[in-house]
Amino acid sequence: MKKTILAIAILGSVVVACTPKASKTQAPPPVPETPAVVTGSVEAGGIIIASAKCTKCHGNKTEHVPKHTFAEQEKLMQGMAKKAKLSEQETADLMAYVKAKAKQ
Repeated sequence: MKKTILAIAILGSVVVACTPKASKTQAPPPVPETPAVVTGSVEAGGIIIASAKCTKCHGNKTEHVPKHTFAEQEKLMQGMAKKAKLSEQETADLMAYVKAKAKQ
C-alpha cells in the first residue's frame, strides 16, 4: 500500500512538473513617437535675437554672428537658448537666423 501511494505521488509530481505552464501575455513594445520636426524662420529668429530674452545679457549686439561659421556657433547658441528659456520653436527660429547670417 505504501508503495502504491509513493508511486502515485511520484507520478503526480512528474505530471505536474511536465505540463506546460501558462505564460504571461506580453504587451507589444511601445512604438516610440517620432519627434515633430520644428522648422525655423529667419525673420522670426531676427526678432528673437533682438528681444529681451537675448538683449538682457548681450545688449543689442549681433555683430559676432557673421564673424563665425554656423558650426562654430551652433553648440554655443543651443546652450544660450536653454539659459534664455527659449521654446523649441524659438530655438529653431534662432538657429535659422544664425545659419543664414553666419560666415560661409
